[in-house]
Amino acid sequence: MWWDSLNNLQQVMFIIATVATSLMIILIIMMLIGMDGGEAFDGDIDVDANLDDVDDGSFGGSSDVFNQESFFSLGGLKIVTIRGVLAFLSIGGWVVFIMADSSPVWLAILIGVLSGSVAAVLLAFVMRAIFRLESSGNLDYSTAVGKTATVYIRIPKNNEGKGKIMLVHQGKMIEVDAITKEVNEIITKKEVIIVGLEDDTTFIVKSIDQ
Repeated sequence: MWWDSLNNLQQVMFIIATVATSLMIILIIMMLIGMDGGEAFDGDIDVDANLDDVDDGSFGGSSDVFNQESFFSLGGLKIVTIRGVLAFLSIGGWVVFIMADSSPVWLAILIGVLSGSVAAVLLAFVMRAIFRLESSGNLDYSTAVGKTATVYIRIPKNNEGKGKIMLVHQGKMIEVDAITKEVNEIITKKEVIIVGLEDDTTFIVKSIDQ
């Protein structure tokens, strides 16, 4: 039997890689359906939040599992997310599975870890590019005034710098610069309300709970 011909490492990696790949495909399909469905993307966020609770650390209709703060990010690039972990396990698992039959175990695992890490980083870049593309175009930002949004990069106090917020606007999940004129900074994952425009692509926001 084919399964019995595999060594223990291959069997373990086959299971891990198959499960990770399947989940990854499901998440990608859900994301694409959401993007194509306009405002339906907001509903996709609610459903997917149950699967990606660990990724954003919270539930709620305003949570976006594809953009919320990750376990680890670098320069705004979210690398260690549920999405990134699945990419790591999928690519790394298949590499180890393929190499385990003809290479030393330590070498197969090493190459698998490196391959999985590269895949997670590349996916982070791809997802960031996708959402930047989604946020570009002929959007009328003035009509977003009064809407609520979620902070995912800290917004400095007293207009001392820019942070970033995420919100659904005109059927798209967009990533936008934001400032605040409040005396306290607004930390990641806080809910804010958009009160105006600083310029064509920068919102002025304030905390909802203040």
